[in-house]
Amino acid sequence: MRDKSYARTDNQLYKVSRLARVIDESQNAEETYQLLTQGVCAHSKWDISSIQVLDVDAGLAVPIVRHDPYYGGDLSKVPGWDARTSPVGHVLQKGEPFIMHDAAAQDDFPGFRDDALLRGYHTSVMIPLDVTDATGRPIVYSVAAKKIVTVDDADLGFLQCVAELTNIAIRKIQKLDDERLQALRLKTILESMTASLGKTLESEATDALAGGLSKLFPAGWLAIDLTSGRGLFDPSAPPPLPDLSVRRVSDELIRAAIDAGTHASEEPMELRIMGSSIRAEVSALQIDGHHVGTLFFFGNAALNDHERIAAKAGRLALSSFILRSFIEFRSRRVTARRVLARLLSGDWRDREEMFDEAHILDFDLQADMRLVMISLPEGRMVDEGAHSFIQRGAQSILGPTISCVLEEQLVLLLGDAAGKAENGRKAFLSRVRSVLPEKVALVMSDKITDISDLPKARQTGLNTLNVARSMHLDGWVSQMNMGELPALMTSAEIGKIQAFQQNTLPEVLRADTRKARVARETIEVFLRSGRRYQEAADTLGIHVTTLRYRLDQLQELHGLNFNDSDKCFEIDLAIRLMKLINSYESQEKNNLI
Repeated sequence: MRDKSYARTDNQLYKVSRLARVIDESQNAEETYQLLTQGVCAHSKWDISSIQVLDVDAGLAVPIVRHDPYYGGDLSKVPGWDARTSPVGHVLQKGEPFIMHDAAAQDDFPGFRDDALLRGYHTSVMIPLDVTDATGRPIVYSVAAKKIVTVDDADLGFLQCVAELTNIAIRKIQKLDDERLQALRLKTILESMTASLGKTLESEATDALAGGLSKLFPAGWLAIDLTSGRGLFDPSAPPPLPDLSVRRVSDELIRAAIDAGTHASEEPMELRIMGSSIRAEVSALQIDGHHVGTLFFFGNAALNDHERIAAKAGRLALSSFILRSFIEFRSRRVTARRVLARLLSGDWRDREEMFDEAHILDFDLQADMRLVMISLPEGRMVDEGAHSFIQRGAQSILGPTISCVLEEQLVLLLGDAAGKAENGRKAFLSRVRSVLPEKVALVMSDKITDISDLPKARQTGLNTLNVARSMHLDGWVSQMNMGELPALMTSAEIGKIQAFQQNTLPEVLRADTRKARVARETIEVFLRSGRRYQEAADTLGIHVTTLRYRLDQLQELHGLNFNDSDKCFEIDLAIRLMKLINSYESQEKNNLI
């Protein structure tokens, strides 16, 4: 016959199997805890049982489930104990079962002692569970007997086995709950994306679209359409930005949205808005490879996998919404390029058609105009967002504007009927400087009263930008910061300047040889000194006799007359023009290299 220990073991195993079956049938965590507390008391020597959590923030040990058929009072009136006077924290810290031989007769945990005296129990055991509740609080379950009992290894093993069965059941339930939540979240994402995409084709449904996107995005958000400069957000949950409206987005935000085109997608960046620093995660919105907008997230925590899926769905909806304005933007840009290319090349065929196309762009070709040209370094282009920002800045500060990129220049034709273009140059450059390449030069033409003057104004602008490049000038270039002679040269035709040089200087002086350079320097210093021989010789560092010999040779061999003041002026001007042309031609060669 088997001894009593074997019989007891068989009995304990039977009780465990009964409890396992009951616990496995539970549908949620609360039901599992209820079945655990009831089942343990029904299949063991323990009279009462409870589930407690440690609420660290509140500093309390809180019972969330109790089974005590012997207490006649209202257990809900005992909301919990100070964690310092309860063994719950001790049990969780050690991670081991804790046995109190007589809870009512110990002084280490007065809160627990008072409860034992109130409800009339003595021996108690606490077992830590390896799971947390829905809010992440750690859990213990406890059992108690109405009298003092002995707790041996078999009793403890039974309780630990039940605890592990509970852990398994709770993990299973939590996994199922998580799967259900994920499925619900994905369903919500699909429904919200479908609803949002349905609103992208309705130009008047921005509020409905914004509300739908808020269901997809996890936190405060803002989208910026770079083609129109407008913002989109949910007015019921606006982003944490100062002075924000749908129709007016600050230049700082526009520039940040433009910069997002070179920023790693879904990476955080610091926005400086009106002196405040705001952290945001940015994602560029693209259509056909063009950066057309930017989405900002203002949440503090990184997005989880489902939020990433929702964010991608939202970006698709936003890109579709911006598509309408992008198509209009590109259409107007193509029309502007066609009109400007014809105007600046002097192609006057179908003038009425050209005037009609300009009218579509809200531009009057019969009013006074000015031409602005902005040099772009070789290989550097202005993207669509920056180009749109520059044009809007010109329209608000300088006047009606059409623009396009032609041969590495950003060309803007301004309507100057109000006469404010010239006075607004400084404000315009200050506004758009941050989206332009470094060391960029700009030139504005004189007032143009007839479109037939546009080709000449463009050529003058090109000449001015070439000279500005050779002189390393940037910003607005004018006669004031360029100098009289370069300014004169930019307004003249290069062919006429070269003809003037050929008629004034003999070929030997126009050559690119050391002898020609020495001769030109000698003449230039002599004329600059007022034709004083000794002063010129000292400046050149040669003997006065050597100077006289050089000048005599130039007069005899090449017919230069240094006694005629008018001729001397022509020679001096021709040499200066040659130096100036050579300087920017040399600069152009260096740029090509």
